[in-house]
Amino acid sequence: MLLPALSRAKQKGRQACCFSNLRQIGLAARLYMDDFNGALFHHHEGWVLDDGSQVDTLPISLSGVAGGGMGNSQAEKPWVIFFQPYLRSRNVAFCPSDTTPRSRTLAIDLQGYNGAITSTSQSPPANSEQAVAQAQHLTIESYLLNSVFTHKSARYALEGALPGFATDSVIGQLPNPNFIMFSERNCEALDAPDNSAFGSINQDDYDTWVGEAALVQWGSGTYGNQGWIRYNRHLNRANYIYTDGHVENLRWSKARFDQFPDHVVRQPLANPPQ
Repeated sequence: MLLPALSRAKQKGRQACCFSNLRQIGLAARLYMDDFNGALFHHHEGWVLDDGSQVDTLPISLSGVAGGGMGNSQAEKPWVIFFQPYLRSRNVAFCPSDTTPRSRTLAIDLQGYNGAITSTSQSPPANSEQAVAQAQHLTIESYLLNSVFTHKSARYALEGALPGFATDSVIGQLPNPNFIMFSERNCEALDAPDNSAFGSINQDDYDTWVGEAALVQWGSGTYGNQGWIRYNRHLNRANYIYTDGHVENLRWSKARFDQFPDHVVRQPLANPPQ
């Protein structure tokens, strides 16, 4: 009787620490946006299609958003580095319940992170954090940023969910402006050496407009029953930070709606996790 109770208490303690981490990350995001006219940094200036490619001009109809645009040529812009002037620590980016092997370098600027490369055609220096993490399948952070803050979704623009980047002014005009900004990263799958379907050591954001399956149930490959988000890290729940800065511990059955700026699930699963 005592051991299960003790285990549950430890899990609750780790959840509380994760809660605190996300509060600090949310505050850092808020301070960053306050300093940059209510916006985060941009990954791309073009319109992002469902396959991750981009076009300069917004398609005239939804039939044109599936894919086929320009390839992704920019190097990652890691939030964990961009937020460093406000976080002042890399350790808050790790959830204590995330047991995957962690990056040991913990750079505090782009030079140390990836050599400040600007294109995916460039390779980060061998001793940079990104290169070492890729070679050794190490976790760089335990949380993912909702991509609507750093990308312009062509689908969302044509559907009327978001006209472009999710800035303070844009969010303030939404009927229900409080949606999820950060989710827990599924490091177990994203960092796995045998996950060719959707694994990526560098991935620190996620695209909601492509649909629910990518978030929690990819549907193919070794990790097809999982997705980008670790929705069950804390006793079948996970912690999420919202646009207003508050953090909630939720089951996926509630969080799934709040992942989307209009709270309408895109391409909902027939049997989503509860």
